[in-house]
Amino acid sequence: MEQKKETSATGTEPTTDQKLSYAGFLIHGIFLALAVTFTEINTVLPALIIKSGGAEIHIGILTTIMVGLPLVSQLLFSPFLQARHKKKPFLLLGIYARMSAFYLIGFLLSFSARFSTAVILMLIYLGLVIFTLSGAFAGITYVSLIGSTIPQSLRSKFFLRKQVFWSIGIFISGLLTRFIIATEDGFKSYSLLFIAAASMLAIASAGFWLIREDPQGKTVKAEKIRIFKSMRKILKEDSTFRNYAVTSNLLSSAVVLIPFYIRIFISDFGRTGNFIGTVVLLQTGGMVLSNLVWPRIVKPLGFKGLMRTQALLGFLMPVLITALLILDIGKLTVFICVPLLGALSGAQKMGSEAVLVQISPEKSRALYSGIYGALNLTSALFPMLAAAVLSLVNWKIFFPAAALLPLLSLFTIKKMVCPVDIEKAKESMTLN
Repeated sequence: MEQKKETSATGTEPTTDQKLSYAGFLIHGIFLALAVTFTEINTVLPALIIKSGGAEIHIGILTTIMVGLPLVSQLLFSPFLQARHKKKPFLLLGIYARMSAFYLIGFLLSFSARFSTAVILMLIYLGLVIFTLSGAFAGITYVSLIGSTIPQSLRSKFFLRKQVFWSIGIFISGLLTRFIIATEDGFKSYSLLFIAAASMLAIASAGFWLIREDPQGKTVKAEKIRIFKSMRKILKEDSTFRNYAVTSNLLSSAVVLIPFYIRIFISDFGRTGNFIGTVVLLQTGGMVLSNLVWPRIVKPLGFKGLMRTQALLGFLMPVLITALLILDIGKLTVFICVPLLGALSGAQKMGSEAVLVQISPEKSRALYSGIYGALNLTSALFPMLAAAVLSLVNWKIFFPAAALLPLLSLFTIKKMVCPVDIEKAKESMTLN
């Protein structure tokens, strides 16, 4: 065992434990992709809210819960998790809590005929709050464990291979999701989707049992960690992280608008299961195809190149959607725009996790992850702000105005330096 550790330290050959951890994270990623599409935040969940009788404000609440709440709650969890000697038990706790929340929603929806619209919405929101809080809890330990259990020699392959498996998984589950929504009536289809998603999470958890974690040395007790003082110090001293936090906020503004676009599409073009299933499949297809494109951008241009592309796409989408809806070309708008929205979402998923792992110090990843979540205020507040504005201002004015936010990120991206620049990105996206 000592020889294995010594060999790994040189970076020439990973240990058996490190290979097992690498395999475990990949197994988790494969089945997580299946679960994510069954309850896709940009398509399936907005369709469920509309089916329940919800309006823009309910879409805003949904997006805030699913995107904003976990990011802000990371600030509360990170001091506790940063102080733990072993983080794997808390990762397992988080995924099993998420699984339980989805089973709860699935079984409740199967008895939806007994409840009023208000009660159904409240139960959905309650289950999703449990899901997102436990996800935030697990997310911090996930980032930390990737950095501590997978060496750089394997980590350089991890994000690319994970994205390949992720693409396969979401394509398969996209087909299954369309079939379930198109063939089952009413809330029964959504009940089946939540139960299927929970089952995939249960299988995905098997990957985490393969992780081999060495306990960390003595750490400061959670109550003694001054999170806000650490935040000020990190933001002052780490310019790359500071600029990335601003960049992430601006880029997130484009992604959190996607459920509002989907609501307009469903309201204007049809609420049938066939149409909603087609929307899910179009977004999934766009995400899968884009995952073949993004690595080809990252290899020559770095993660900064990916973020610049995301900024331009985030600017283009609200302008394009507004123009096509005004031109009234019918469902062709959906077939043009929804795959591009899937590509935009795919870029966000690929870039955010990889960049955060690369720029955060190994011993402080949980802390960095918590601070990053707390600073991502756009994802937390923008959905509710968008819902409030859309209740007062026509979307034909609001969407083009919102397009300016991701465009502004080009200025902060320019200020970012290594290790998220070209050479580091090449290492992370190249198969050895």
